[in-house]
Amino acid sequence: MSQLSGWNAFYDVTTGQQPFQTLVNAMAFFAAEKGEATEYFAIDLGCGAGRDTFTLLAQGWRVLAIDQQPEAIERIQAGVAPEQKARLQTQVVAFEDVVLPPADLVNASFSLPFCSPQHFNIFWAKIVNSIRLGGRFAGQFFGERDDWAGSPDMTFHTLEQIQQLLNGFEQEFFKEVDEAGKTAVGESKHWHVFSIVARKLK
Repeated sequence: MSQLSGWNAFYDVTTGQQPFQTLVNAMAFFAAEKGEATEYFAIDLGCGAGRDTFTLLAQGWRVLAIDQQPEAIERIQAGVAPEQKARLQTQVVAFEDVVLPPADLVNASFSLPFCSPQHFNIFWAKIVNSIRLGGRFAGQFFGERDDWAGSPDMTFHTLEQIQQLLNGFEQEFFKEVDEAGKTAVGESKHWHVFSIVARKLK
């Protein structure tokens, strides 16, 4: 099976699914601070078929949806409601080449590990620099006990490494999962995942 067909199968399964809990929590933190009527700007990194992007748009956010797979962006552009198009920007670009504008929220639901290790530190620095003071990161890191650990093109972290990456952030939500489960397309897999929402303090 080609990589493209693999991503298409993933998009087929995840289209229309509920947003990830990290995004839901981050949006709730923003709403509690300034109210739901405030217009915020989010970057959705590795947006896939748009489960988080569409949720942000539905709640009045402006969104820059980024994915390196053209099929992902095509699906989002085809699925966006006409009245939301003015608040949506899209980019097809690899993480190592991305340029991130200032944002209130950088959302990276299960996408960060797909940045290769040789590019990850620079990519993470771009994310941190993009987030405005008081803004948030929401997303996942994969731990060293994940079944995919050791894949040369993916990045995995220990808890201590994650804490270092989040220096200057207040962790508002943290959950570690270390258990057997399944992938979105139904394949068995041991997951070691850290799900985090963190607010930038400096």
